Amino acid sequence: MDYYKTLGVNRNASETEIKQAYKKQAMKHHPDKGGDSSQFQKVNEAYDTLKNPQKKTHYDRFGTSPGQNQGGNRSYEFRTDDFPQDIGDVFNQFFGGGGSPFRRQQQRKNRDIIIEAQIELEDVLKGKELVASYRLTNGREQSVNLTLPKGIENNSTIKFPSLGDDLQKHLPRGDLLVRVKIRPHAKWARDGINLHGIERVNVFDLMLGTKQTVKTLEGRNLAITVPKGTQPGTVLSISEQGLPTRGGGRGNIYLTIQADIPSVSKQEWVETLTKLRNEIN
Repeated sequence: MDYYKTLGVNRNASETEIKQAYKKQAMKHHPDKGGDSSQFQKVNEAYDTLKNPQKKTHYDRFGTSPGQNQGGNRSYEFRTDDFPQDIGDVFNQFFGGGGSPFRRQQQRKNRDIIIEAQIELEDVLKGKELVASYRLTNGREQSVNLTLPKGIENNSTIKFPSLGDDLQKHLPRGDLLVRVKIRPHAKWARDGINLHGIERVNVFDLMLGTKQTVKTLEGRNLAITVPKGTQPGTVLSISEQGLPTRGGGRGNIYLTIQADIPSVSKQEWVETLTKLRNEIN
């Protein structure tokens, strides 16, 4: 078998060109996409050899892969990161996916179901219990209780095994994949495990120094000290009051100081401030 002809590339094809050709041929010949299973196996065999520089060199010299016996059976390894995400989703339906390698002998299963869960930033602190409702391929509605872990990242995907489709009863049930979206917060912006916010301070308090109360994400009031002479744009930090880490710690809070300038309506105030400004200058 000519591996280059099988993938539709020439012998001088680059690694990127070989990978792109494999993706195209694999999708074209996949049995569950209406393709020929024997041709699909040949495509996999060709890519398994040509993607590996050592195997490719051996094949170019001898016309066979290292350790290949003519007419013998071989197993092939795939990784879903060889595919773009939309193609990887297709393969996940048949091989379990998840980015881990799998063998062609591995048992196939029903398709995975992907849903979206929107949560608040506060839910990241302690995790989130929710009821997910979704429709299976046969039209049946399903509702399940799910627990999202604390510290979860925005746009992350959590797999709940065996909660997906079950249309083909002779195959194991698919998985439920929950894509998490965290709604924007009115005060706090997330940066990994840290939280960033803006704290407005009266301009006179910036000049003279003050203590101010900050409400954390979990609703606790913390007293912070604004030193005398603090300039607008200064960032104050509060240790271990951010989001949880996997190891049990906490990130930090970072507050950017903005000046809150009061309006001056009384003439005597204007005169006093003008005199003060002149003395300072």
